[in-house]
Amino acid sequence: MEEIVLLTLMATFTLVAALCSIVFNRMKLPPLIGYLVAGIIVANAFTITEDWHFVVSTLSSIGLVMLMFSIGMEIDISKVRTQGIFAIKIAAVQLPLLVIGGIAFGPMLGFNFVQSIALGAIISGSSTAVVLAVLKSQGKLDDEHIDLLVLITIMEDIGQVVILSMITPILAGSSMNVDSLIVMIVSILIFMCVSLIIGLKFMPRIVGWVSDNVSMEVLVIFAVGLAFGMALLSVKVGLSMAIGAFLMGMMISPCRSAHEITHQIEPMKNLFMAMFFISVGMEIKVDVIIQNIPLILVIYLIFAILKSGTVSLGYWLCASDGKTGFVSAISLVAMGEFAFIIAKEAYGYGVVSESFYTSVIGAALLSMIALPFLTRFSDRIWDSASEHMPRPLRVVGGAMNRLRDEIYAGINTSSKKSKDAYMRRMTSAYFNIILIAAIEIVFFWLIPPAVEWLHSVYGWERVYWEIALVVLNLFVLMPPTARLITNTKFVMQLIMNSCSQIARARGESVSGKLYMSILKLNTVSVMLAIDFMIVFLVPNPLGIPEHLICFAVALFLLYLIYRNARKSNRDPSFLQGVEECGNVVDENDGE
Repeated sequence: MEEIVLLTLMATFTLVAALCSIVFNRMKLPPLIGYLVAGIIVANAFTITEDWHFVVSTLSSIGLVMLMFSIGMEIDISKVRTQGIFAIKIAAVQLPLLVIGGIAFGPMLGFNFVQSIALGAIISGSSTAVVLAVLKSQGKLDDEHIDLLVLITIMEDIGQVVILSMITPILAGSSMNVDSLIVMIVSILIFMCVSLIIGLKFMPRIVGWVSDNVSMEVLVIFAVGLAFGMALLSVKVGLSMAIGAFLMGMMISPCRSAHEITHQIEPMKNLFMAMFFISVGMEIKVDVIIQNIPLILVIYLIFAILKSGTVSLGYWLCASDGKTGFVSAISLVAMGEFAFIIAKEAYGYGVVSESFYTSVIGAALLSMIALPFLTRFSDRIWDSASEHMPRPLRVVGGAMNRLRDEIYAGINTSSKKSKDAYMRRMTSAYFNIILIAAIEIVFFWLIPPAVEWLHSVYGWERVYWEIALVVLNLFVLMPPTARLITNTKFVMQLIMNSCSQIARARGESVSGKLYMSILKLNTVSVMLAIDFMIVFLVPNPLGIPEHLICFAVALFLLYLIYRNARKSNRDPSFLQGVEECGNVVDENDGE
């Protein structure tokens, strides 16, 4: 390659990116948007040669490694341990729900299963840089509130790294057989465990020793070398280079010299990060954007509604007031850097089309441009919505808030043992809800191709295979549903005991008739009713008569399994303990 080509590229990219960023800076928007727009301009205004593609690809890869390494370096492990519980709860609530939302809405937009998974992964996070830049420039929130929101975005980054690790084999699965996928998944698990356990233990010591014996210049070179080395290992096990660089950043972040390293690599990160986002923008064609404006708007609306709704739910579950939760949720409605990374990975694997890729990038850009306006008017939006809310909704909302406050008040008066039991059961219940949703998503996509395969291999009528698979769906739902009901009863028993203590201390009486009537419900009957309702409501090829046949067959098989287990003096695995609510009254809480 001639030097003139490289010089032309660097001059063009940096100058166009700088000019675009200056324009967006006047609009109080972050430089990232300018880089993306610069890529769009370069791709549509210049003739892209093979030499250009090679240079752009190389610089983009370097930029991706530096970006992810820097994001990992920004994670303060000690701060996460001491102040991150709230942020972890918010991320734990909204990340799975956003992924499930993407999978649920994907088919409505014409996407297949893998594309829908990619959509859910793309919309699951928020941009730390954009959120921080917008909130700092507006000055509406105090530093403590802003730090908490940034910590939430960091938890989302970690969650999206896990999601990207999980979906990488799926994205690559179109060109892999089952054995290769199994080997890849095992390699990924080993790689992640070794990185997080051994790396966090020894890497800070290694970097600390190097910092004590060499100059800062050499230390920075050493740290960057580690980032690229970890990125290489990540690629070797079938993951994205982004994951390896991110993990190395997390390993080095506890080092005492981490702040100096971050400061020293900042200029290099800024330059190559710009190249990465320019390369993302270069994949977008203006005519494709125009053709997909409706899809861009729909994806943005799905993201905005799901993000604001799930974050508000997380704040509400953590006993925060509604307005704080809503304003915080609105402040996070900007797709994160991982949206571009995951979208580019999916596009590179050929999983998504140019239309999908362009629409996602367009929606991400729209979310970043709209964020300053949303945050500026978030208080007014909340006040107006509260003022014009129909009275029945206001009454229901107030009742739910009072019930939540009473529950937390009761839990706070309990012993440490009861509080721990409450948290364990609530966590288990939450993950069982997520598992139930995941099971139904899998069966929704599995039944049609599975029926065709079974019919072609074994014969038999398709409707019989459909009934068999729906019955299988019912049985697969039983364990998580049974555990969910058991945990719910356990928590209700704990709440009733705690509320009774508070009432006695006030000289009042609590009937608890509603709680007792629920606790006396037969768990197996409730489990079957819930599972049948789920299977009936989730779309499948069967009609109402076939659903009733499935339920009757499931009942009969359940009876046979239960009778056989009783004869051998043991409970079937999916019924073990479902009637054991447990007595949570200990020596400190007892009545």
